[in-house]
Amino acid sequence: MFSFIIKRILILIPVYLGLTLSTFTLIRLVPGDVVEIMMGEKAVDPAVHAAAMKRLGLDQPLPIQYFNYLKDIFSGNFGTSFRDRTPVLDDFLSHFVPTLELALCAMVIATILGVALGITAALKRGSWLDYTLMSGALAGYSMPIYLLGPILTGFFAHYLGWLPVSGVISVFQFLDVKPLYGSWLLGSLTSNQQGAFIDVLKHFVLPSIALSTIPLAMIARMTRSAFLEVLGEDYVRTAKAKGLSPMRIILVHVLRNAMITVVTVIGLQMAMLLAGAILTETIFSWPGVGNWLLDGFHNRDYPIVQNGILLVATALMLVSLCVDILYGLINPRIRHS
Repeated sequence: MFSFIIKRILILIPVYLGLTLSTFTLIRLVPGDVVEIMMGEKAVDPAVHAAAMKRLGLDQPLPIQYFNYLKDIFSGNFGTSFRDRTPVLDDFLSHFVPTLELALCAMVIATILGVALGITAALKRGSWLDYTLMSGALAGYSMPIYLLGPILTGFFAHYLGWLPVSGVISVFQFLDVKPLYGSWLLGSLTSNQQGAFIDVLKHFVLPSIALSTIPLAMIARMTRSAFLEVLGEDYVRTAKAKGLSPMRIILVHVLRNAMITVVTVIGLQMAMLLAGAILTETIFSWPGVGNWLLDGFHNRDYPIVQNGILLVATALMLVSLCVDILYGLINPRIRHS
């Protein structure tokens, strides 16, 4: 298993270098002068413009800029924002935590409901329940977030007044602990703190539901297809002929072999949620990395766009690595092939 993981990590190295080259190149293809955007009328003076270009390192040839870019990245320096003069890594972490929390909430909802509905539809194949569930999944997949989001906010927030739509804070900020090694118990909080914590969780309900609809539909449909394919295999018929209970057949023989497809879909959908939640963040005023990157792009803030996209891509690569490792754990033939 160790050699399997090392091979997967080595494969990511050229992919990572390609990402650095892509992010470096694409932002420079966008029309617009970063100095003029930053300084406005002050940049009209050629001397001021040249001094600013030199200070930002933009007066050097592109190969040298790229080499310096790589050198800074591999030394752990992700640069400083041209506009705000703040470290890009600190800005990224402060915006990525809310995005990660939202993506995880949406993914938990999508995975639990999607797998359950997919298995139910597969076991009831051809029945009215199967057609109803898959029709609902198709409707969920076809519903765009920019339409579903306003519907949810209009009904549950404005009409019923049950849930808030903005003003969210991070769960980790509320608990005032370090996410990696902090520990807490809800029971140890006072009644006021528990009420405030529940209020924090309420802010997650609407954006999590809106963001989970498409992944839920995809997971449900792919789970159904994978289960139907495995249910038709010879070893499943042999297990039935041996008189094994239906529950044992499903959990031992069907579920594990069908999970390869399901894990693939979950991994891809998780990557999409991390990278593509900008519409949800905009609708629900969520302080995530999507809005942060969009602002950096509008301001031609090279360090934010280059390194922000690179850091998001790094997170996606780690998700892909985790999916590959799960492949090896679920099916030993994969890591030995």
